[in-house]
Amino acid sequence: MRFLRVTAHGICATALLATAPNLARAAEPRRAFDLKAAPLGQALLAFNLVTGAQVIVSRDLLVGRVSRPVRGQYTASQALARMLTGSGLHAERTGRGVLMILPDRPPGAPGLSPSPPAAQAAAEMAGVTVTAPRILPPVALTTLSGARLEQLGVVGMDQVGRLTPGLNVVNLSPAAAAFSMRGITQASGDASREPRMAVLQDGMPASKERGAYFELFDLDRIDIAKGPQPTLYGRGAMAGALDVIQHKADPRASAWNLHGEVGDQGQGLLEAMINQPIGQDLAVRVAARSRGRAGLTPNLAGGDGLDSVATDAARVSLTWLASDDERLDLIVNYQRDRPTGRPLKSFTFAPTDPVTGAALGDLDRYTPPALSAVDETGRPAALGLDRTLGSVAVLAARRLSPGLKLSASLGYRRFYADERQDGDGLSLPVISVLEQTRGVQYNADLRLAYDAGERWRGFAGVSLFHESGTQLAYFTIDERLLLARLVDDLSAPVPQGLDTLTRPDLVADTLRQLAARRGFDLPGDVALGLAGNLKGAYVERNQNFARTTAVDLFGDVTFAPGPGWALSAGLRYSHNDKGSAVATALPAGPSILAGAAQAFGLYPAQRASLLAALSAIGAGASAAAPRQWPNYALVFQPTFGNGEKFANTLSDDGWSGRLVARYTPSSTFSAYGSYARGRRPSVLVAGPPLAAEGPARFGVVPAETIDSVEIGTRGVGLDRRLTLDLAAYAYRYVNFQTTKLVDGQLQTLNAGRADATGLEAEAQLELSRSARLLAAYGYNHSRLRSGAFAGDQFRLAPDHKVSLNLELTYAAPSGTITVLPAWSWQSKVFFSDDNDRPELSRGLMRDLVQDEVQGGYDLLDLRVNYQPRAANWSAGAFVTNLLDRRYLREAGFIGESFGFTASAPGTSRLWGLSLRIVSGARHISAQ
Repeated sequence: MRFLRVTAHGICATALLATAPNLARAAEPRRAFDLKAAPLGQALLAFNLVTGAQVIVSRDLLVGRVSRPVRGQYTASQALARMLTGSGLHAERTGRGVLMILPDRPPGAPGLSPSPPAAQAAAEMAGVTVTAPRILPPVALTTLSGARLEQLGVVGMDQVGRLTPGLNVVNLSPAAAAFSMRGITQASGDASREPRMAVLQDGMPASKERGAYFELFDLDRIDIAKGPQPTLYGRGAMAGALDVIQHKADPRASAWNLHGEVGDQGQGLLEAMINQPIGQDLAVRVAARSRGRAGLTPNLAGGDGLDSVATDAARVSLTWLASDDERLDLIVNYQRDRPTGRPLKSFTFAPTDPVTGAALGDLDRYTPPALSAVDETGRPAALGLDRTLGSVAVLAARRLSPGLKLSASLGYRRFYADERQDGDGLSLPVISVLEQTRGVQYNADLRLAYDAGERWRGFAGVSLFHESGTQLAYFTIDERLLLARLVDDLSAPVPQGLDTLTRPDLVADTLRQLAARRGFDLPGDVALGLAGNLKGAYVERNQNFARTTAVDLFGDVTFAPGPGWALSAGLRYSHNDKGSAVATALPAGPSILAGAAQAFGLYPAQRASLLAALSAIGAGASAAAPRQWPNYALVFQPTFGNGEKFANTLSDDGWSGRLVARYTPSSTFSAYGSYARGRRPSVLVAGPPLAAEGPARFGVVPAETIDSVEIGTRGVGLDRRLTLDLAAYAYRYVNFQTTKLVDGQLQTLNAGRADATGLEAEAQLELSRSARLLAAYGYNHSRLRSGAFAGDQFRLAPDHKVSLNLELTYAAPSGTITVLPAWSWQSKVFFSDDNDRPELSRGLMRDLVQDEVQGGYDLLDLRVNYQPRAANWSAGAFVTNLLDRRYLREAGFIGESFGFTASAPGTSRLWGLSLRIVSGARHISAQ
C-alpha cells in the first residue's frame, strides 16, 4: 500500500536527456535567450537553466556585481560574455568544457600577477560550482566536485558513502567492498553475479565487485545518480550509478601539484600530478598516488598488524583537440593493493596460543584477535591481499553540425586478486581460505545526440559488452579441529590448544561422541584408526567460471511542450548470451571425517565395511591413493574425475526504461516526477554435485525487475543563500536476488518480492560570508516481503542516515584558515539479508544467536587548513573518527556456516598533517 500511495502522487513522464560524459569541445548551437539584468549569482543560475553549462566562480567575485541583460539568439559562450560586459570579469572555457569566471587583468598593472590560465585556475581556485554537471535533475543526483573531495580529504569510496544520502560503501578489503544504493547491495566474487549498481570510471563499466573499489585522486567530480538509470548510465544501473570522472589532459596550460600527508599508525600519502601541453592541440597528464598505513589491529598470534593500507596507483591521459569540433581522450589506469589481512574476531572464542591454549585476549569485539592461516599443504601462510587493476579507455567525440554530436567510447578493464583469509576468526587454524579471482571486460559505445536549442532533443546509440571471469577458492580445513567444533568439544570461551586437540586418543574419543549421537557405538580400535587418518590440511577447491556477451540498443527523447516544461522518454533493450561453469576437486584426497559421518548412517554391514576402509593405515592420504569408496567431501562435492569442468549456457533479453516530467517555472524552483523500470538479467548459477564425482548442478535465477516511482524538487531561497533538493521514492522488486551461505557456499537465491520507500534531502546554506553548511538526510525503509526472509531489513541498509558538514573560514596573518568539521550518523544495520535469524541458519552448525547487527553510531572528522595569501602552498592537520567511536564494519563471513561467527571493527581515531603545493599562486581574499 505504501508503494501505491506514493505511486498515486508520482508524475508519469519521461527520462531526461543526458549525453555521455566527456563530449567534444565543439562548435556551440545557438539558443534563444531572454535574461534580465540581475545580481550576478542569480543571473548565472538563470543562465544554467537555459544552457545546462557548468560554471565555476569564486564567491568573492559575486559580491556587488550585476549582470547585463541578454536577449536574442546566441551561443552559450556569447551569452555569458554579454552578461559579464562591464563587470570586470570574463569567462574562459577549460579543456573539460567548464566555464571559469575570472577577473580581468589590465596589461602591465603594477603589483598584480598575471591571470592564471583557466585550466590552472580550475584546479586552484576555491570557487563555487554554480551548476551540477552532466545532469540537471530530474534524477536524484549528488555531485561531489574534485575540489570539494580534496578539501575534505576524501580518498576512498567509503568516505563518499558517508557524504551521500542513499549510498553506503563498506570497505573491509579493496577486493571485497560492498556497495549499497537505496538498500540494494552487491558484494560477491562469484563470476556469474550481475551488478545492481553501476560503478563507472569516466563512463566505462567497473562494476564487478572484486575490481569496483579504486583510489580517488586527481578527479573532476563524482556523480551519484540514485534510482534506475537504464538509458543514462547503461548496463548495471538498476539501482543507480556512481561515476568517477577523472581530470583529463588540457592543451591550454601547463600545471603541476604535489600533495603529501603523514600521521600516526604509519600513515603516509604522496600524490603528484603534471599536465603538459604538446603543441597547441595535444597534451599529456600524469597523476600518481602512493598511500600506506600500518595495520591498526595487532595480531596476537604474531606477524604484521591487520587492516593495513598499501596502495599504489597511477594514471596517464592523453588529449587531442583536433579542432573545435573534435576531441579524443586516451586514459590508462593502473593500481595495486597489498594490505595485510582482515581484522576478523570470533564472537565465541577468545584469542589463545594455538599450541598451548593459553589465553591471550578476551571476547571484546574491539580488542585484538589472534589469527593464523595455512596454505594448501598445511604450512603457515601470511594473511592479506594482492590485487592488480588495469584499464584503458578511449573517448572520442565529433560535432557533425551545430546541433548534432557523435560520441564513441572503447574500454578495456582487467583485475587479478588473490586474498588469503582466516575463515574462522580464532587462533586455531580450523579454516583457511584462499580466494583467487580474475576478470576481464571489453566494452564499446556509440551515441548520436541531437540538441539544436529547440523544443526537441535526444540521443540514441548502441553498446557492446563482453566479460569473462573466474573465482577459485581453496578451503584448507583441519578435520580434527572441525570435529571438535561439531560435537561442541571446543571449549568456550578459551579453546584448548593443538597439543590437546590433536592427540590421537582425544580425537578418537571425539569420533565416538559423534557416532553416539547417530546411535552407533564406534569400536575403540576403529576410532583410533580414523583419528590417525583425519587430515590436518584437508583441502577443497571450488572454481566457478562465467562469461557474458551483451548487445544493448538505447534511445532517449525530450520534448518541451511549453515554457518551463520538459517531457522525456527513454528505452533500453539488452540481449545477453551467458555461459557458466563449475569445477570442484579434492586436491589432498577425500575427507575421512565426511566419510565417517556418512558411514554412521548406513546399515550395519555397509557401515562396517566402509569404516574398515576408512580406518586402514594411510586411507585417503592423497588424491592418488587407491580406494574402493567414494571421494567424500565436507562441503563442495567434487565433480567427475575429481575436478572436471561442467558448463552450460543461457540466453536472456529484456527491456528497461523511464518516463520523466520536469517543470521549471523560475530560476529558483524546479520539480520532477518519474517512473522507471530497472532490470537485472537472469543469472545462470553453477553449483557442485550433490554426490561425489557426480554432474554439476545448474539453475536459473529469473531476471530481477524494479519498478520505481519518484518525485523531487530543487529550490533556491533566503536571498540565494539556501539550496534545497528533495526526492521521495518507492520501489517494488520482483524476483529479488539475494545471497546466503548454504553448507559453506555463498549461493544466489530468489527471495521473491521486496519493496522500499524513502526520502532524501540535501541542503546547502550560506550562514554568512565565512560559514557554509552542507546537510544531507536519507530515509530508506527497504524490506523483503515474501518467502522465508519476509519482513527482513536489507543488508547494510540503515533506515536513517544523516551527515552535516561545516566550512568555516577565518582571516589569519597573511592568509586564511579553513575549519572543516564533518559529522555523520546512521541507524541500525544488519550484515545479511536473513538478518541473522536463527531459524534461517543453515550449515554444518547452526547459528542460534542473532548478534550480527550494528546499532546506530556517529562519526566525527575534523580538518583545519591554512592557505597563505598569494602563495602556491597550503598546510593542514586532520583527525578522523575524532570521538574514537567503536563500531562494526562487517560480521558473519564464510566461517559462519562451520559454526564460527566473526566480526570486523571499524577504523579507530587517526590524526595527521598535510602539505599541498601547486603551480602558480592562489589569489584568495580573507573575509
